[in-house]
Amino acid sequence: MIFLIVLIADIAIKTKYDISVYRFLSKISLSVLLLLYYNFCQREKYKIKRFFMTAALAFFLIGDVFFILYEVELYYIFGIFSFAFGKLFYVFKFSNQSDFKLKRLLPVILFCFTLMMVILYLINGNLNNFFFPTLLYLFIVTLFVIFAFLRKGLVNEKSYYVVLLGVFLSILADSLAALSSFYSSKIPYHAIGVMLFYGLSQLFIVLGVLQENNIKNSELN
Repeated sequence: MIFLIVLIADIAIKTKYDISVYRFLSKISLSVLLLLYYNFCQREKYKIKRFFMTAALAFFLIGDVFFILYEVELYYIFGIFSFAFGKLFYVFKFSNQSDFKLKRLLPVILFCFTLMMVILYLINGNLNNFFFPTLLYLFIVTLFVIFAFLRKGLVNEKSYYVVLLGVFLSILADSLAALSSFYSSKIPYHAIGVMLFYGLSQLFIVLGVLQENNIKNSELN
């Protein structure tokens, strides 16, 4: 509830002030709340998995700071890399030792590849120095989606679908951010949409992961 109130406040501040002391406080507070909530509530069996999740949230916090200063090109690039590392640590958290069939992944890979190609086609002409950071980011997003999908059957359904909802919202946020930054800044309500989808995606991923931590081994099959 507190997170949602802060998220709404941050969106209001973003639309009115964009870059301000208030924006730093509101946006950073979101990541800090998730970090504190996760570490307070988690019951992770393996310390390395807890580290991966904490590192992911920490990199998103760092990225939030850089993206507030998006008008400076170098900071924007640092923001992209910070979010890329954040999603990469999510990949490490989602990973497991189970085998999987490539056939099962084909629809997910096709979806990610198609979406990536469409976005690159639309924004490629305006990327310039952002081309390689964006390409790397999209590749990591693909891994992020694949490994979230591969949790099916290894965690309880509630955890799986809540995390998957967070992943879907993250894709919406990333797509809208890329299009509004490099394709057209006139997309209606893009500032609200990006922050709303991003904030909710982080919340659902954390909630889903915490639910996973509470399941018993006997429930995994």
